Amino acid sequence: MNIVIRPFVILLLSTFVVFSLAFNVTEDLVFAEVETGIDVGQKASPFKLLTVDGKEIELGSFAKDKVTLLVFGATWCPSCRHEIPILKEYYSELKDGGLNVLAIDIKESVKKVKSLIEKMQINYPVVLDSSADVATLYKVVGIPLNIILDKNGVIVYKENKPPSKEFLKGLL
Repeated sequence: MNIVIRPFVILLLSTFVVFSLAFNVTEDLVFAEVETGIDVGQKASPFKLLTVDGKEIELGSFAKDKVTLLVFGATWCPSCRHEIPILKEYYSELKDGGLNVLAIDIKESVKKVKSLIEKMQINYPVVLDSSADVATLYKVVGIPLNIILDKNGVIVYKENKPPSKEFLKGLL
């Protein structure tokens, strides 16, 4: 091979190898797995609970590709009751844009929860955490506890007050 062409070919191959390695490394970093847990920045720990009608809701399927607001509470909690109109409004206005709302009632009977759903005309799903296993998993200390999952199921908000509508719209 010509003495001038040989270094040129080597330089070209080297450049190609360097660029292909660089792009492969970047691609791996972009798709790195997010740790599962219960804190902001972690992928939400999975759970399955039953609605008052006995239908099973599994978090992974329910929240898939949607912004999801989880609200832990109870019928006897005044602050929880105070949030219901706000949550109904959020759900009514933003569900078509990709918002899910899921109320998680802790350690109460189907009868009590059904009564509240009818009285308050709750328009989003309510599940029963009868044994408080999910509340324990998520380390619920005070209620109501609002947790927002982004479209990838990653926790982006965890507070005892509801988020603003603007915050939710920004995630959609």
